[in-house]
Parts: sequence; structure tokens; C-alpha cells
Amino acid sequence: MVILGLVFGSFVNVVIYRLPKGKSIVSPGSRCPRCDKDISWYDNIPLVSFLLLKGRCRYCKVKISSRYFVVELITGLIFLALYMKFGLTANLPIYILFFLSLLIMSFIDIDTYLISDVIVLPGIVLGVILSSAFPGMHYNLTKMGSFIYSIVGMLVGGGILVFLAIIGKLLFKKEAMGGGDIKLLAMIGAFLGWKCVFISIFFASLLGTVISFILIGLKKKKIDDYVPFGPYLGLGAVVSLFYKGMYFLGFFIN
Repeated sequence: MVILGLVFGSFVNVVIYRLPKGKSIVSPGSRCPRCDKDISWYDNIPLVSFLLLKGRCRYCKVKISSRYFVVELITGLIFLALYMKFGLTANLPIYILFFLSLLIMSFIDIDTYLISDVIVLPGIVLGVILSSAFPGMHYNLTKMGSFIYSIVGMLVGGGILVFLAIIGKLLFKKEAMGGGDIKLLAMIGAFLGWKCVFISIFFASLLGTVISFILIGLKKKKIDDYVPFGPYLGLGAVVSLFYKGMYFLGFFIN
């Protein structure tokens, strides 16, 4: 599963780079953005090539962002963790797809401060459809019960952030929550259900606060800098995904 995750991680890097630029994610093949040389297969082996090339292009020696290595590593580890959590069940490919969507969205949000509708809108629809077709996503619910659980999750996820956006606008006289964040949490609710929406928000807020204070302490950010919330919602969703089938704050997570 780790090797499969590394391969997918390499593709995810392509999507993160090309999707915001409106470029095809299929062709042409990988190439250096500076010297435009095609990258050979032996220079495109996940993790290994980056280490052998010491993080630089073979031809022009321009530095390659360490993000490529990090994304591949994260993907490989999460694939393994999902396999250990769900095993070879129908839930495994569903949650792999969900995780990949969150990963792509998070890094695009970091780069552009935008959450792509190309990812979240189909994701909302897919979450509801898959919940209906595979009620095992929500444990012992029937197909209709799983469908309703997903719809409620979508509405709760989007509704909570709409409410917070309105309150933030009234209190601070400026946009407190982007429309992309609202649609993202609706997607999380569609895949994971309404209970995981609250867990996702809890951990997103906690992780966002801790990481922001660390970055401010390291002088990587200023206290009034804009911080994209999408990646923290993605982190919160991954944490809540691994809480499925367990108790959290006194109630069982479907």
C-alpha cells in the first residue's frame, strides 16, 4: 500500500501544480519548469529520485521544491494507515479518493488561497452517491439511512460555516469565511456524516491555532496575515475519518 500511495502521490503533485494553471493533468509528461527538459522515468521515481538528485533538476540544476517529496511521503503513509484502519473493504478505495481530494485541495489552497470547485462540487455529489451505494461507510445504517445521514452531513457542514461567515461579517465587518471553505465542509459532511463535521471543525480549529502560533513564533507569518483554513479542515477531516467506529466526547461516530 505504501508503494501504491507513493505512485499516487507523484500524480497528486502533477495535479497540484497544473490544475490552478488550467493545464492538462494528463499530457504532456513531467518536465522541468525552468529548462523545459522532459523528466525521464528514472528521475521520476517517488522519493528515490528526489534523494538521488539531491533535490535538483538533472539538467539545469535548479532546486526542486521539497513539497514534491513531502506530498509523496504523506500519501504513502496515509494509504498504509487507511489500509490498516479499513482493510480490503469497499470503504478503502472510497476513503483513498476522499483523502486524495483533500490533499490536492489543501495544497492548492496554500498556493492560491482558493478552493477549486472542480474538486469540491463533484466531491459533494460523489459523497452522497457513494454513501447511498455503500451504506457500510456509515456502519449499520440502511441504504436510505446512509443517504439521509450523508445529506444531513452535507447540510450541517455547509450550514455551520455559512452561520459563522454571517457572524464574522457582522462582528469584523469583513469576510470571515470563504465560499470554498463552506463547500469543502459540505463535502466532508457528505462523505463522513454530520458527527464527523463537528470533529473536523474541532481539530481544524485546534491545529490551525497551534500551527499558526508556531509560525508566528518562528517569524514565518505575521499575526494579521491571511491563513487559508482549507488545509486545516482537510487535516481535521482526516483525523475524524480515523475516529469512525469509535467514541469521541461521549458519542459513537458512524
